[in-house]
Amino acid sequence: MKHVRLKLIGVVAVLALIAVACSSAEETTTTTAAAGGGSDTTTTVAGASDQSDILVNAFREDPQVLGLDPIEPPDYAYEIVNVDTSEFKIDGTPKIAFAIQAPEFSWPATYNQAVEARKAEAYPDIELVISPTGLGETDSQIATIEDLLVQQPDALIITPLTDVSGAVEEAAAQGVPVVLCTGTAETDAYVTRVDRDNFLNGAIGAEWIARSIDYSGKIVTLSGIAGIPTAEDRLRGATSVFEKYPDIEIVAHEYTNWDAAAGKTAMQTFLTQFDQIDAVWADGAGQAVGAIEAFKEAGRDIPPFAGEPLNGFLRLASEEGFDFVAVGYPPSHSSVCLDVAMDILGGVTVPSFVNVEVPIFDKTELDEWYRPNCVDDLWLPTPLTDEELVAEGLCEA
Repeated sequence: MKHVRLKLIGVVAVLALIAVACSSAEETTTTTAAAGGGSDTTTTVAGASDQSDILVNAFREDPQVLGLDPIEPPDYAYEIVNVDTSEFKIDGTPKIAFAIQAPEFSWPATYNQAVEARKAEAYPDIELVISPTGLGETDSQIATIEDLLVQQPDALIITPLTDVSGAVEEAAAQGVPVVLCTGTAETDAYVTRVDRDNFLNGAIGAEWIARSIDYSGKIVTLSGIAGIPTAEDRLRGATSVFEKYPDIEIVAHEYTNWDAAAGKTAMQTFLTQFDQIDAVWADGAGQAVGAIEAFKEAGRDIPPFAGEPLNGFLRLASEEGFDFVAVGYPPSHSSVCLDVAMDILGGVTVPSFVNVEVPIFDKTELDEWYRPNCVDDLWLPTPLTDEELVAEGLCEA
């Protein structure tokens, strides 16, 4: 494949929520999710040649949604390149393989479903091969990918939970283009990566926490799964912010597997150790929900929280009235990965990285996002319509 370094051409508008990757020569119309609900509008998004500008602009503009100062973009934000995919163009009906995540929690379950929903909506005639088992440990993840390659797909979508460089390189050797979806690999053998910049998400939550405690106080940080790029990048982003403020002390940190029970257990321990916890930075809503419950059971005031727009997290914010910031990472962005795979098989030039835009809001917008008639496990924004949410038993009519 041919990589052509992009020339920056000035700051452009931020991608519409759940934006679709497009060619450098064309614009594509995609669906934009409404606050708290299903998709209901269409937006024309920028082409691939603008992707570096879009990521740089996200670092500068996304914090300003909350009235925060811009965050200095890291060097890699300027290094997105165009990828010539003409060698992968096919005629006929595409076969695309998708290595799903193990649907043990609501986020990966929704993530997996979103790809199938996008296929049904936009590409009903393609063949979508779904792995029979979810990705987990390294060995099982690589075995899953190898099983998919045996079926000779035209393109492969992978969500790396550990280093799958060998499997990615094996696919490339077979001439199968790989889309990394929500994760990274220690190889450049893939065609493109579609994700939300997690360093940015972590930094935004941390800047909000710092301001909420007037840049002085004792805080606790709760991460997801140790070693997973999503968690580690968010933690690096948050740490880079907290290190700027000498009067902020991180008194404790714990990995919680993005699990409510683990978050509750960790916070119960911290509450016995520390009389003062001024704020909690959590890189996910799952462990945040458990941590909040620990504060409630201990009879302690709930401090400001950084989390995500999970309906259960928003329910607790509505009931308890604590300050919060929600920086989104909607699982439905996996549908963008399918769009990009289709672009590749159409021979369309794609960017080496697509930054998916996300909702960012605080307590002032709680009523616009919280769905009191829906289950706690609903991630927002949802790709489902109100009718579909009711039919799936996720919301009451």
